[in-house]
Amino acid sequence: MNRYLIATLVAFCLASSWAVDHYHSKYREAQKRADDALKDVDGQRQVIAIQAFNMNRFNQIADHTRRNHSLIDAGAEKTVIEYREILHRDKTCDLPVPADIARGLLDYTARLRTRAMHAAPGVADAARSGAVTAGSLTYCQAVLWIRPLLAAIDKANHQLSGIRDIEKTRAAQ
Repeated sequence: MNRYLIATLVAFCLASSWAVDHYHSKYREAQKRADDALKDVDGQRQVIAIQAFNMNRFNQIADHTRRNHSLIDAGAEKTVIEYREILHRDKTCDLPVPADIARGLLDYTARLRTRAMHAAPGVADAARSGAVTAGSLTYCQAVLWIRPLLAAIDKANHQLSGIRDIEKTRAAQ
């Protein structure tokens, strides 16, 4: 009977040992999967945080650019109004620009406007330079184009500056 008890005890110890080893291996596998999942989650959190930071920074730059554009437009409009008042008193204001020069400027303007058109109908980058007849251009009209054109260049420079800021932000990461 002693032998059966010892054999049973040995069998029980072996079974217990096997069970402990088996379930400990399962635990280690589950722990490794959990650690891997936590690493993935941490990596995703970091990516989301960087994206949120970038989006916030890009929105700040866009808002700053939009405010600058409003100020530029207001300044250009004020200057054009002042120019109109000055030119209204000028007797030579209605003198036409030579036809070849006028046609070249008007054709170039038409090409620029065509390129500025968006795919959505009715949405275009308006030059707000006033109506010009199809084939003539007066010196006053040409003078009134100057300030809006300079404002457009200034706005484009602000946009490019914003793009450079965004690229610096991206490069820093």
